[in-house]
Formats: sequence, structure tokens, C-alpha cells
Amino acid sequence: MKPNSDGTIASSLGSPTPSRLLPPLGMAVCLSLFGDLTLYAVLVTQLDTVGLSLGAAGIMLGINRLIRIPGNPLTGILLDRLGRRPLFILGMLLGTLSTAGYGLLRGFWPFLISRLGWGVAWTLINVSGTTMTLDVSTDSDRGRIMGIFNAWLWSGFALGPLAGSFLVDIAGFRRGMLVCAALTALGLIVAAFALPETAPVGNRRTRRNPELSLSLPRLAKRISPRRAGAFLADNPTLLTTAGLFFIFQLTGDGVTLSTISLLLQQRLGQDVGLGSLTLGVASVAGLLLALRAVLAGAIGPLAGHLSDTRVGRWPLLVGCLISGTIGFVLLTLATSPAVIVLGVALGALSGGAALVTLGAQVGDVTPRGRQGALMGLYATVGDIGSMIGPFLAFALLAFVDLRWIYLLCALTFLIGLGLVARMRKEGII
Repeated sequence: MKPNSDGTIASSLGSPTPSRLLPPLGMAVCLSLFGDLTLYAVLVTQLDTVGLSLGAAGIMLGINRLIRIPGNPLTGILLDRLGRRPLFILGMLLGTLSTAGYGLLRGFWPFLISRLGWGVAWTLINVSGTTMTLDVSTDSDRGRIMGIFNAWLWSGFALGPLAGSFLVDIAGFRRGMLVCAALTALGLIVAAFALPETAPVGNRRTRRNPELSLSLPRLAKRISPRRAGAFLADNPTLLTTAGLFFIFQLTGDGVTLSTISLLLQQRLGQDVGLGSLTLGVASVAGLLLALRAVLAGAIGPLAGHLSDTRVGRWPLLVGCLISGTIGFVLLTLATSPAVIVLGVALGALSGGAALVTLGAQVGDVTPRGRQGALMGLYATVGDIGSMIGPFLAFALLAFVDLRWIYLLCALTFLIGLGLVARMRKEGII
């Protein structure tokens, strides 16, 4: 055992191994995503059922991220004070209730409450889960372990919209959402019985320290702009990492995820012919989102492993930015199912590899015992991007065609490449 920077004692004695943590954690995270991801696949095709306009649909697909912006840093601080497991389980419970609300409620305000409830739930699930993954990783295997966790995450992105969209086409929107809520409840049960606590021993002992109370003055002191600025000055690569994370979340989970159904409707119509089959646009959107998630999840462990080797984090990120640019250019020009699939696939490989590599990079500069706080701030940056995406896309659709929005996404990747090139030229990375 050895002391942390704050004088507490951290010990690995009895701490869970990745093989004990990742299966129950990954399964719970995967199942929690079914309701939310189904909405992205089908909501714009179910406006009459839920009593929303197209503009309101854009709000619903982004508003859950708004509440996560202040919630992520607070959750991170609570994780370092209260432990990981209780907050993760609370998130799963709120996720079950909010997903059930999609199927039981109708109208703008009731649906808005459910989406805000899911925003709180995912804040707890996501920040807790990522922090637990960092807890059990080391400098030599952080990329690989983050890749495995992200593979579970992306499996939810794959199975959620695929199963949910078919359920909606077969049984209707309300029944489909209730089935998704039942699956999230199954994840809650798995977490309650099998998920271990991973917080370092030193963190657990500081819960009794009166200087770490959760009063507003104490919280303001802990996350003051002066402290944040000093930390960024000592870790300039973190600023670049956060900027790239913002770009990938803005374009991927923000724009692509919320507009894929609309893209199919505009380019291919309400019914899409696939060989001898004719499927509804909701089912095809679900298939595309599933393909996106499968590819992103599959590339994650490989990208994480490569980033742990001499290949390194930054060369991989450059490749991700280049492939992402090409993917959005293809979506801008696409007029056939094949080109749409290729554009989505390139974006999936780009985003899946980048999120793992960026997460490992953040872990590289995180002081021990502060994983929760820093991951909360990092998640906030991503949520700002993914929240702005749907709002921006649906607002711009009133003035420009969807292809111009995809072209704008391609330009943001080029900005990211310029940022990396400048940092490398200055010798910072």
C-alpha cells in the first residue's frame, strides 16, 4: 500500500478484477439503453402516437442531455465520496421508470418529464460505469479494458434499436416501450446482485472527512474555475482530448443518431426494398443503427489494444478523424442504400475507435482517487456535444437540406485534424 496525493491510503487488497466487474456492469449498461435507442430509431415515425410535432421530437431527442450537463460533475464528485455501486443501481432504477414512461404517457410535458428522468438515469449509469472501469485498469491495459467496456456499451446501441424498432413495427409503440422497460429492469436485477464496489479504499475513508461535505460552498470550491484552469495548464493534452470528444459526440450521437430515420425517409421513402424484402423505415433505421453499433463495438477492443502499444493514442485518433470525414461526405452525396450503409459504417468505425482511445487518454492523466470527478467533467463535454447535435440539426432543417448538415459534420472533423496537427507541431502531444 502507498499514500495517495491527499494523504489517504489506497489499496488494491480485495479490489475486483476486470473479469469480475465487466460482465455484470456491461450487461446492465447494455440493457439500460434499449428504450432510449429505440426512440432515436422510431420517434419521428410515431409523432401522432406520442402527440408530438417534428420540432418537439428534436427537443425530446436532445433534452435528456441538457440535464446531464450540470449532473455529470456533481455525479463525479458523489462517486468519489459515496462509492460507485449505489449510484449505478439508482441510475438503473430511474432508467426503468423513465423508459416505462415512454409507453404510458402522451403529450409534450409528460414525455419531457420522462426524457429528463432518463437524462438523470444515464448520468448515473454512464459516469459510474466509466469510473468503475478506470478503477480496475492500469497504464498497461487501460485501452484494452476500456475497449471491452465500450463493446458492451455498443452492444446496447446495436440490440436496442434493432429489437425496439421491430417491436414497434409489430406490437406498436406503447407495448414496445414497455418491453424495453422490462429489459432495463432485468439489468437492474443483475447489477443489484452481481456488481461489486470498485472505489479505492482511500476514497471510502474520506467519506467521514468533514472537509469533503456536499454543501454548495464546498462543491463550488472543489470545482472552481481557478482549480480547473490550473489543472488544464498542467495537462494541455486534456483540452485537446476534450475538444475531440466534443466533435465525435456532436456528429455521432448528436446528428447521425437523431437524423438517420429522416435520411432514409428523404432518400428512399417510407418503405425500403432490400432485395426481395420490403421493410418499414423504422425497421431499416433500426438495422442501420444496429450495424453502426456492432461495428463501433467490434473495433473498440482492437483500437484500445493498439493504443496501449507503440502505435499510441494520437496516430489512431488521426485515422479516426480521416475516416469520419469520408463517412460524412458519403452521407452528403448518398442516393442509394449501399452508399448510405457505407457512410454509416465508416462513421461507426471512426467513432467506436475514437471513444475508446479518448477515454484511455483521459485515464492516463487522471490522479488516483479523482477518477469520478474528472470523468464527470469529461462526460459533460460529450453531453454538450450530443445535446447540441439534435437541436442544431432539426433547427437547420427549416432552412437547409439534410445533406448540408452532414457536410457541416465533415468540416468539424477537418477542424479536429487541424487541432491535432497544431498540437503536434508545438510538441505538446
